[in-house]
Amino acid sequence: MNTLVIFAHPGTQGHNSYVLELVKKDLIFRKESFEVLDLYKMNFDPILKDNELYSSKNRQVDESIKKIQEKISSSSKLIFIYPIWWNGAPAILKGFFDRVFSSRFAFRYVKVLKRFNVPKGLLKGKKAAIFITTGSPKFVSWLIQGLGGGNIVKKDILKFSGIKSKIFHYGSALKFSDKSKPKLEKLVKNGLNWLY
Repeated sequence: MNTLVIFAHPGTQGHNSYVLELVKKDLIFRKESFEVLDLYKMNFDPILKDNELYSSKNRQVDESIKKIQEKISSSSKLIFIYPIWWNGAPAILKGFFDRVFSSRFAFRYVKVLKRFNVPKGLLKGKKAAIFITTGSPKFVSWLIQGLGGGNIVKKDILKFSGIKSKIFHYGSALKFSDKSKPKLEKLVKNGLNWLY
């Protein structure tokens, strides 16, 4: 599999679902092999268990999480599609990162100068397109709120894990209509052209 799509929105109609459909159509047109992980439809459990903590003496990784990690390992490209709520990613996606992008899979600490531990990303060579929607206009999201829910995923999670990524942002996503479609189509085209 070449591309793994992670979709984190509970609705079946709207901006995010339309982005997902556009992404699937484009990947089919490109003859790319891909799989979609729809976190809500999967009933993904976002709660990190005590025995999953990196500091747990009897650390265990759940079999369902290992399967997702294998999918990520075998993919050269990742696509994330989600809304920004309260300037953050949906809780289900945050839990996905907590459980899946764990130490010894996405990163590990290495000693430098015999004294300091520094993180080393273990998922180098991968690229990710991050498609996000916000109810507020783009300039409000970027200038006032700092686009936390996009930047945290891009910089604090993916870059930390060694993945090169770029955000593709659609603002003022309050009501989905036919007027939204051309802008979303352009956004997806730009994002996938950058990814491929």
